[in-house]
Amino acid sequence: MQSRKIPPYQDLWDTAYQRIEGQPFHQVDETFSYRISPTITLESYVHTNDQDFTSYDDWIYNYDERKPFLDLTFSMQFSSSFLFETSLQAGVGAYIEGVDPVNNNLPDWGIGAILDKGDAFLVLDATLYRRTLTSNLPFFGSPLEPDFPRHSQMTYAGPWWAISLGRGAYSWGAGESGNLIVGDHISNHTGLTASFFNQKFKAQLLYLFFPDVSQTGKKSPRIFLAHRFEFNPAPWARISISENVMANQDGLSLQYVDPTYIYHNLFDVDQVNSIASLEADITPLPGITFHGQFALDQLQLSSEGANTANAIAYLVSGSYSWGVKKGYLTFGFEAASTDPAMYRRQSVDFLVARDLIKNQAHLRPVIIDYLGYSWGSDSKVYQARLNYLLPGNVNIATSVTIHRQGELDYLAAHREDTDGDDTNNNDDEPNISGPSPSGDTITERLIIGLGGTYYTGIPNLELFGQVNWIGIRAYDRPSESASGYADDFQIIFGITKRF
Repeated sequence: MQSRKIPPYQDLWDTAYQRIEGQPFHQVDETFSYRISPTITLESYVHTNDQDFTSYDDWIYNYDERKPFLDLTFSMQFSSSFLFETSLQAGVGAYIEGVDPVNNNLPDWGIGAILDKGDAFLVLDATLYRRTLTSNLPFFGSPLEPDFPRHSQMTYAGPWWAISLGRGAYSWGAGESGNLIVGDHISNHTGLTASFFNQKFKAQLLYLFFPDVSQTGKKSPRIFLAHRFEFNPAPWARISISENVMANQDGLSLQYVDPTYIYHNLFDVDQVNSIASLEADITPLPGITFHGQFALDQLQLSSEGANTANAIAYLVSGSYSWGVKKGYLTFGFEAASTDPAMYRRQSVDFLVARDLIKNQAHLRPVIIDYLGYSWGSDSKVYQARLNYLLPGNVNIATSVTIHRQGELDYLAAHREDTDGDDTNNNDDEPNISGPSPSGDTITERLIIGLGGTYYTGIPNLELFGQVNWIGIRAYDRPSESASGYADDFQIIFGITKRF
């Protein structure tokens, strides 16, 4: 009797299917089924330097990655086309009122185009990120995280289309250190997406909504509008192009919402800022993949008379995977560069401010991110990684990352004084040119990480952990010397059970 031949990589397909499928729905009748999915996670966080690593940006496993103690997800499916899902979380809030400081610590020029001085404050010394040992247990005086649901969706879908409104992470691209247009380092976007696809082509529309979190309420809410087209010119290649616009919602013309419009025909610097992007995924041989991203915010020829600095970003990566007994090893490398003026503009930019307290109008602690690349503008990033996967059992990864940050981070003004009257500001067009990193003082980081997940024999019970060492220094270009050395060991251990 001839034995049935097992398809190649069937163990990977089976593991992926189990992760996507989740727990079964309870069928009520032919048109309605539901699922209640509780998840309990216990996490602990330990680090060694509570003097220099005291806030959200200082941790590798940071605000968006830390999991709530309890996640209760409710899913309802109507026929085979409509899904409604929402969730409740009981997790530790990032800001402790009455314990963490209240400061008017924004620079005189504010934060990009999104916040003026006095609109909000940054939490440079967050108790739960400074303490040597903390956990995700919402007890012992720790506040509950006020921002939930962290993930939800209302999706209507068919065999060649899907329309979804909800909250969660969005990401375009296969970058390991981040993606240039939309990165999943922000976990709680509110968005609307519509996708139309077959095996060789996909068109996607994406709208993300950003409220005004300033205490004065003088800033406009914003909408991110994008359309993206993916196609396969060959079996071993996939190309993606997109147009992406951040627009001030106040006074927004409906023509900007039209998904068929060519966004780069819009020239309204007070209302919109656009970025075009190109991506490519190439698999020339089995196990070998290359990925590239290119984003263009601003490009001027030398003959043009405008004063705005060029703003270009790129990311390239490659990986090789091979089988090792029952598992798989993958080695990968990645390099990325963002110009100083990337994501910045005087009236509307691609910075994102999120409030950490929802129920206190007099308090505006915020966390700042870039919508696109997580390391932000004016950066060079180099990363090498090695991963071992034993499907259904263990996943282990180690990485080395080098980050070189120029002087134009989100705290800096994108317009430098050129008249000698000390008038750096965010009100005029950016004039700090690349290449990155810019300025005389370069912040350099070396990050060495090891982490993994163990899938136990108990159904839906997982153990996971990370160990990261971060070293940081300031490099002075004129003197070619470094100072301000600091380092930190950060250890995370967790256990999660889905019911």
